[in-house]
Amino acid sequence: MRETKQKMPARKKLLIILLVCGFAAIEFPGILIVGRLVRPMIFGMPFLYGYLILCWIYMLAVFFYAWRTGWGRHPFTLRREAD
Repeated sequence: MRETKQKMPARKKLLIILLVCGFAAIEFPGILIVGRLVRPMIFGMPFLYGYLILCWIYMLAVFFYAWRTGWGRHPFTLRREAD
C-alpha cells in the first residue's frame, strides 16, 4: 500500500522560513564582533541595542501574522459573510 503525503501549505513554509531567519538574526554571534569594532548609532542607541530592538519588532510582526493566519491555515484577511 502506498501512503499519500500531504503537501505543506505555502503559507506554513513561509512562516517557518521567516521564524528561522528571525531567530538566526537574533542569535547571530558575529554581531558581538562587529559591535566592538564599530560604533554606529541606530535611533540614538548603540548599534547592538538598536539591532536587537529591530529584530524583536520583526519577530513580533511574524508571530502576529502567524497567529492571525492560524499558523498558515487561512488567509490573513478572513471575509465574514453578510447577515
